[in-house]
Amino acid sequence: MDLIAAFRVLVELDERGTVTRAAAALDVAQSVASRRILALERHFGAPLLERNARRAVLTAFGRDLVPSARRLVRLADEVELDAERARLRPVTVAVPTGCPTRDLAVADAAGRAVGLRLEFRTAPPLRRAELATTLAVRVAVLAVPADEAAWIAELGAAGRRPSDRPLRLDGLRTSRGASARRDGDAGSRIRIGPEDDLPHVRDLLTRAGYAAGLLPGQLPVDASITSALAAVLADGDLLLCTRAEADDLGLHWRPFAGLDIARGYALAGDSAHDVDVVRAAVADELAAALGAVDALRPPAVRALGVRSPAVRPPAVRPPGDPHA
Repeated sequence: MDLIAAFRVLVELDERGTVTRAAAALDVAQSVASRRILALERHFGAPLLERNARRAVLTAFGRDLVPSARRLVRLADEVELDAERARLRPVTVAVPTGCPTRDLAVADAAGRAVGLRLEFRTAPPLRRAELATTLAVRVAVLAVPADEAAWIAELGAAGRRPSDRPLRLDGLRTSRGASARRDGDAGSRIRIGPEDDLPHVRDLLTRAGYAAGLLPGQLPVDASITSALAAVLADGDLLLCTRAEADDLGLHWRPFAGLDIARGYALAGDSAHDVDVVRAAVADELAAALGAVDALRPPAVRALGVRSPAVRPPAVRPPGDPHA
């Protein structure tokens, strides 16, 4: 028996005086309303109506139940309202600061098309992990090593000048005979932005750079992508970034020669359901915003930029230490 539906009939019956009017107020057939009252009588083991030829009157027992029934119906309506509000509340998603606004808007529109409202919050890597851990957002795009990632984004070097050749790190070595001055290495630095200031990216590039003979000052870490870009434009430095970021910043991108380095991304959240819903709805759109591809696609397919059926790993929960 639907106890709430039966109590609705009882409340309307008390207010309107007849089963017919109660049924009309609830937009149900009179026979349905009558069956619900009978079900209540069987449930409680006592009559609710005194039936005669002209009308049905509530018994003393029925009248005693009305106040509680009214409170229960009101509470049920409040629960329905709260549930509707919860369904309409957007899912907050923490994403990298460099995601283009248009790409995020496309992801938002794709979510709305399937009834999912998204609210994106941009933040650097450590902050995204913190937001997920503290439940300040429901889902976060975490920066993870490429071998743990759902999406990967190849990193290269971008600068002011175009080049059709991959970048060799040893080609940035400063000459031993160069005069020692403060900006003597201008134009030979690879600047690392906040999104790549992580051990699994920064340390890989640093080790490769030192092996190629670069000086520590040739691999500076910038506090913001704005300051890094300013150095690229002013001094002719290079910026560690994805091809999509280079295009967005108006720079010329090229891959590294003999060095495979990439960002890895994975969705995380306290609720596996939230993570699965977001992934199912906007996986391809998020990948585009990240300048990334599905980590599980065959390399040849990724190189061609061809979409393959999405196969996703299980949800990743944010660790206490994102670099653990």
